[in-house]
Amino acid sequence: MDADSRRLELLKLEGLGFSQAEIVKELSAKCACSSRTVYNDFETRERWQPVVQNAVDSREILLKVLNRYEQIYRQASMRLLTFNEEACQLGALNTMLKANAMLCESVVLPEMLGRLKALEDKASKGVFVP
Repeated sequence: MDADSRRLELLKLEGLGFSQAEIVKELSAKCACSSRTVYNDFETRERWQPVVQNAVDSREILLKVLNRYEQIYRQASMRLLTFNEEACQLGALNTMLKANAMLCESVVLPEMLGRLKALEDKASKGVFVP
């Protein structure tokens, strides 16, 4: 397994909620590499993750994340409609609620950060900010 494949697998396992130690153990065995190699992938991810995921534009990343939240919401909605068990329905509603909240945060956060940056720029220039 090459470095890019190993790193994609690392991101997949991390996204599924596995701990760093679990990921290192799994990938070092699966890829026939040392634990240190996988730990190094974690340490250097700022350099390789954007390249591996083709994530160079923050707007592109935002659109990808928004799409994922939308897909999570749709899947939960289908489960709400198709499952009869109350616990499953409550779980689906909870997932839909969380997906909506995360979607809202994802849309609002970049705008808020932009406003904050503009205020910081004005303040650094000595411009009065009410």
